[in-house]
Amino acid sequence: MKKVAVEEAVGQVLCHDIARIVIGEVKDTPFRRGHVIREEDIPALLALGKEHIFVQEPGDEKVLADTLHEEDVAVGLYALLDNDSIYASEVREGKIEAFATWDGMLKIDVARLQAVNSIGDLTIVTKFTNTAVKRGDKLAGMRCIPLWLPKVQLEQAKAIWQGQPLLTVKPFVRKRIGLVTTGSEVARGRIQDAFRPIIEERTEPFGMKIVAHEIVIDDTDKIMAAIKSVKDAGADIIFCTGGMSVDPDDLTPGAIAKSAAHVVTYGLPVLPGSMVCIAYMSDGTPLVGLPGGVLFSKPTAFDVFLPRLASDDPITKADCIALGHGGLQ
Repeated sequence: MKKVAVEEAVGQVLCHDIARIVIGEVKDTPFRRGHVIREEDIPALLALGKEHIFVQEPGDEKVLADTLHEEDVAVGLYALLDNDSIYASEVREGKIEAFATWDGMLKIDVARLQAVNSIGDLTIVTKFTNTAVKRGDKLAGMRCIPLWLPKVQLEQAKAIWQGQPLLTVKPFVRKRIGLVTTGSEVARGRIQDAFRPIIEERTEPFGMKIVAHEIVIDDTDKIMAAIKSVKDAGADIIFCTGGMSVDPDDLTPGAIAKSAAHVVTYGLPVLPGSMVCIAYMSDGTPLVGLPGGVLFSKPTAFDVFLPRLASDDPITKADCIALGHGGLQ
């Protein structure tokens, strides 16, 4: 390619997109790669501040045999992500963007993403992993920094990819909530349960509905019986509210531990709402104890892990520990 004055470019082929930006009004690409410059294009190019442009010249194909144009790099990078849960924009200004096909949780292989972004002059930019997204949400953008990129860099990225997409949108699949409200003051009618409307509000965006609700006094056996009851009623995720602190009469964590096959954590490095218990029953049903902080604050630890629970993304102790970085909501 060669750099020429726009007045001398008539009849020549443009090598790159040229953007037009009017702040607050428009951002588009009136001149695209491959466009043959015409006499009438000259005033518009000058108005865009382009006194010189880059055009193709004979022999470019041979000289550039070991390089890729930015648009071809963007297409190649999108292929590292491509799967049924996302769809692509058109290529513009050397960039492709990825959008969510359905509602769900964005799951990114962060280690491989960072490995690709470490190669050189190509980039994949995404939202945070484990983020709840809606259909049509923008998830990622792909481009390279220079106009032309050595082919070897994209080949290195493909070696990291190995046929496994770097990101997916996991649909929300756990929909049926079993709610167990603990507390003698609620069970005996002295105060009204405040948790249910909060949980309904927070879980509605995930398509969740409460299918069974038990209110019990502070008694370990009765809490365990209530957990079994809502499970038998068809719940595929169970929340227990109240009695989650360390007071001697707070019995919910113990009832959860006795009802579960595996307790992941009791307590998260997230504030507010750190006194959370996350456990799994023998068939994989999540069993979660929610502290009183959920009533008074948003977001809390509840909101942090809810997308993962809703999309049936297993939570490990290591995942919980990692939440401390950025866990102050």
